[in-house]
Amino acid sequence: MKFAYKSKKHTKPNLLYNPTKRLSAILLLMVFLFVGIFAKMFAVIVVEGESLQVKAVDQWLRDVPTDAPRGQILDKNGKVLASTSTRYNLYVRPSNTPDKEAVATLLCDVFGYPYDSTLEKISKRTSEVTVATKATKEQLNRIYESGLKGIYYSEDNYRYYPYGDFMTQVLGFCSSDGFGQTGLEAYYDKYLTGVNGKILTETDLVGRSLDKESGYYLPAVAGLDVKTTLDAGIQSIVEGAVRNAVAKFNPKGVACIVMDYSNGGIAALCEYPSFDLNNVPRDDLTLLFESSKSRIISTVYEPGSTFKILTSAAALDSGKVRTNDRFYCAGSKVVDGKKIRCWKAKGHGSIDFGQGVEGSCNCVFMECALRMGTNSFYDYLSAFGLTRKTGVDMTGETSGIFIDRNLVKNVDLARIGFGQAVAVTPIGLLASTSSVINGGIKVTPHVMSEVKSNSQTIASYSLFSGDRVISES
Repeated sequence: MKFAYKSKKHTKPNLLYNPTKRLSAILLLMVFLFVGIFAKMFAVIVVEGESLQVKAVDQWLRDVPTDAPRGQILDKNGKVLASTSTRYNLYVRPSNTPDKEAVATLLCDVFGYPYDSTLEKISKRTSEVTVATKATKEQLNRIYESGLKGIYYSEDNYRYYPYGDFMTQVLGFCSSDGFGQTGLEAYYDKYLTGVNGKILTETDLVGRSLDKESGYYLPAVAGLDVKTTLDAGIQSIVEGAVRNAVAKFNPKGVACIVMDYSNGGIAALCEYPSFDLNNVPRDDLTLLFESSKSRIISTVYEPGSTFKILTSAAALDSGKVRTNDRFYCAGSKVVDGKKIRCWKAKGHGSIDFGQGVEGSCNCVFMECALRMGTNSFYDYLSAFGLTRKTGVDMTGETSGIFIDRNLVKNVDLARIGFGQAVAVTPIGLLASTSSVINGGIKVTPHVMSEVKSNSQTIASYSLFSGDRVISES
């Protein structure tokens, strides 16, 4: 007899029906959740707390910048040459505007906007919309005299030049964001630039100002005023002379500078071509560059006979030439086998030094330079400041160009004596010749007289370098 046995299946225990193990699993899951929550809280509070706090503040504080007025540029008598004028940007916050139809009508009356598109614009579901830029003070007053709610404004400062193309190169101009680019605007930008302020106001999630608004106002600090040595009256005369020269001769360029030889203060500086500083040609960079740079400080040229003033002073001061010395001019002079001509082909004949200066005889000044020799003559040129920049307080100055003294030949030296084989800037020549007529003291050309904050002087210009170039006699 056979017996059949049914085998018993062995199954794994089900955790769902095991209370102890099920409880352990739940506790373990809770531990993991607690650790995760704790880690996240630690990250939020400790690791990212400061940055998240800043973001939270940014969400409910509205930061409205206020531009600082740029300092004024004044002439020596206090006339304003450059100032800051204010225009206003207007905004509407739809959520704060209960009577949108009235606001739209007001904006149309003040600015000439079409009603339908204006109403549509200020009815959008947005925190704020710009409705006007560069509005005048009169327009702003009309807006706020209406008493309508929901309209806000911010100030927008821009540079204004009362005289237009007056002193274009020396004053310079500013960039669209208010920083000096050329001239005094660039050179004294650190003084003229103010410190912007801000207004912080509390708002809700959609940008509406809270009824009990709290916040603070940080006022802007205006830039400092720069008072100059410029004289608007003298400048007007100079500009008239330049215009007459342009009309009469139709030149490519004209430049004129007036400077006080006793202290280097520049009273007037005018150059052509020029442009209106209130309408800077930013779309034509070539024209802008050519018209804004000052050739008086940035361009070198052969000075010619004007250089003879310096040769005379150096020769007399060195003792190599006396006023009663006699010279002979045959119309030319041969130096190192090369004939160098005097401007007077027939020659000046036998003349003394004074007559040579009066007749601007090239041969006399060639002889002066040759008597001094290269080293002595170059020492004087260096003392006059011709071999380096003058230090004038304008951007873009260049220095004169001279042959290296170790390479100078006698023929070069002779030509330098009457203003050839050398190149200088007009401002460099003017500063050097001032030393000849002011008693022998070197001066530094300058435009700034003082930097002021209200009535307090912050900085002033030292009038003399103190260096003696030649003896007073």
